[in-house]
Amino acid sequence: MQIAPGSTDTGLTHRPCRAPHPRSDDRTALLLRVKRTRCEQAFNRLYEYYSPRLGAYLRQKGAPHRISQEIAQDVMTRVWEKADQFDPRHANASTWVFTIARNRYVDILRKEQRSIIDPDDPLFVHDEPDAADDGLEKADNRQALSKAINALPDSQAAVLSLVYLNGFKQHEAAERLDIPLNTVKSRLRLALGKLRAVMEAN
Repeated sequence: MQIAPGSTDTGLTHRPCRAPHPRSDDRTALLLRVKRTRCEQAFNRLYEYYSPRLGAYLRQKGAPHRISQEIAQDVMTRVWEKADQFDPRHANASTWVFTIARNRYVDILRKEQRSIIDPDDPLFVHDEPDAADDGLEKADNRQALSKAINALPDSQAAVLSLVYLNGFKQHEAAERLDIPLNTVKSRLRLALGKLRAVMEAN
């Protein structure tokens, strides 16, 4: 959904409304108005506020400019679509919106990282066998490893990809994924243990 900041022509079902006056937590009030009345004016004010800030936030997380803009658009679309799920008792508008952005970016990052895992990486393959059926052995290894990687939880696959395939240090991976360093170490240990067990069994 492409929405020009300040525009009320969003292509969404229009319901007349008045944007609320500024208050101590104006953005939460605006989001509640979107939730309760599907107010386009309120949504456009949220869009004007959050769109550039989401882009900056995502770039700080390491997203390229184009990707950050696409994710920001997607996040605001989700804000409109999922406004009925917003509960001000659990979080204010900013916390809710930026949590959506973070989760969306992590989801994209995990998918990209999982797709670049190379089963031929020396970390994952046996030493070259002397047997004549080397190609068959390697194909079996690749299939077993691919299955093992696909079976990993996304959280473990993301850490594995960052540290072993993208060359991140563990503290850099922690910063990129916005998780504690000890969590990175734990997930990495679990992922490697699972992969090694699979490879040793083959």
